Amino acid sequence: MLTPAMLRPMEPADYAELATLFAGTIRHHGPEHYTPAQVEAWAAGAHHSHFVQELAFSHGWVAWHGEQRVGFVTLDDSGHLGLLYVAATKVRGGIGQALLERAMLQARELGMSRLEVEASAFSLGLFLKLGFTLIGVERVERSGVAFERHRLERLL
Repeated sequence: MLTPAMLRPMEPADYAELATLFAGTIRHHGPEHYTPAQVEAWAAGAHHSHFVQELAFSHGWVAWHGEQRVGFVTLDDSGHLGLLYVAATKVRGGIGQALLERAMLQARELGMSRLEVEASAFSLGLFLKLGFTLIGVERVERSGVAFERHRLERLL
């Protein structure tokens, strides 16, 4: 299990490796739930300016295993969890839960009463396990490719 000491605030020096982690995780686990076109459109987001903006303008934490970044999460000031990704080889080892619990703690410290997130098919179970409630399914488009994602909320 990940200890709190293995989490630290995100820094600009993390961004390039987090983009690689993001794309790698999507390409590894995405085919379990998504078409090849969906996987590639989603993974390509690592090279989009919105990805770096999400990292730069949110509260963020990075999970470490030794000298490796193995996960990250972002939370904006409105209570939106934008990104939660764990390295493909570390999924289902408690890292995602530790990151999400850290973000929820920060949200409470900032006086937030509600969190919201749009979850993929492969992260949906973690959010439900940690008390998030499904409030809808929506269709979005990335690079001309349609996706369904799950909208969830959690009252704090």
